This record gives sequence, structure tokens and C-alpha cells, in this order.
Amino acid sequence: MKILYITNAEAENKLEIPSFLESKGNKVEIVTRRFCVQDLINQRIDFIVSDKTRFLLGKEILDYLPNKIINLHPSFLPWGRGYHPNFWSIAKNFPHGVTIHKIDEGIDTGEIIAQSRFSYFSHETFRDTYYRQRKYMVDLFRTFWNDSQGLEIKSFPQDKQSGNLFYRKDIEPQMIYLKSGWDTRIIDFFSIRQEYTKIKQD
Repeated sequence: MKILYITNAEAENKLEIPSFLESKGNKVEIVTRRFCVQDLINQRIDFIVSDKTRFLLGKEILDYLPNKIINLHPSFLPWGRGYHPNFWSIAKNFPHGVTIHKIDEGIDTGEIIAQSRFSYFSHETFRDTYYRQRKYMVDLFRTFWNDSQGLEIKSFPQDKQSGNLFYRKDIEPQMIYLKSGWDTRIIDFFSIRQEYTKIKQD
């Protein structure tokens, strides 16, 4: 199978999942830019795996490979659609986890293929939880692929009336509480946020 793995240029461990897919006998092309249907035709792409992608796929691409385009999303959908889901699941006390889902024309609204839910600890930093979350994601993907090989993928619809969606700009007002950036401990984040809230009320 020829697989297109789409990600972003700054993503860490870009070879982790492609290497796994190649170990299963697939050919993998890694792409960090936008592409069109003709690119898929020219490269004879059979399947697309989206991971940390920063752009949406158009309807013509979705129609070209129906049920053969999936996304790896670091949240327990339908909670935490969009940007910085790891942060929001903690800050808003949403279910924490990872999801593999089919891609549709919405933002992280496609049918769910597989999910894993787990907890975090208050002494951890946001970076700690992100890296642990990534490990869960890779493990979930490996299990999914070993079971399906990308064929006859079973899925179920999301409850699109539930959950939430966050944009890149939504994180900006929250940075004041992250005194050490993503290395801020979770317990310190909540303490700082509480202090600021109290000051505003006074």
C-alpha cells in the first residue's frame, strides 16, 4: 500500500509512525505542505494518515479516497477539537485521551475509529502530559493498524452536539498562567489562575 503521511514541518518524531508503517510492508511518502488530487493520482496514493496537520483537506481529496483518510488527534473527542487539545482538556477538566478518526469536511468531527482515555497528575508539567499523550497515540495507532491494515475500517459517529472547538488564538489569554511555558506544572497553573481570578474580583 502507498501511504501519504501528512504532518507539519516542526513536528517532533516525524518518522515514528512512517517507520512503523514501512515495517509492515507499506511505502510511505511524508508531506508537510498542501497538495491536490492530482498529486495523489501521480503518486498512486492508497491511504492518507494525518498527524499534527495544520491545514484542512478539501472535499475533492476526501471524495477521491473515501474512508481511506484518517487523523490522529490528541484529545478524547468530541472534547478538545482544534488547537492545543492537551492544554484545554486539563484547563477545562474535560476527558483526557487520544483519538483516531476519519476525516470529514469539519474540524475533528469525523467518525471515531479508536480512542484511549487516561489521567494526568497534578505534579506533571503540560509538556510531561503531552509526551505521555503522544506515546498513547502511537500505541493506539499501532494497535489499530495491526488489526485493520487500513482495510474495512469500523467507526461510529461523533456526537456533534457535544464537545467543543478551540482555535489557535484561544490560547493567547491563557499564557499568563503558564509562567514556565509548557514546563509549568499543572498544580502551579491552577494556583496562578486562581490568584489572578481573585485579584480581578477584588
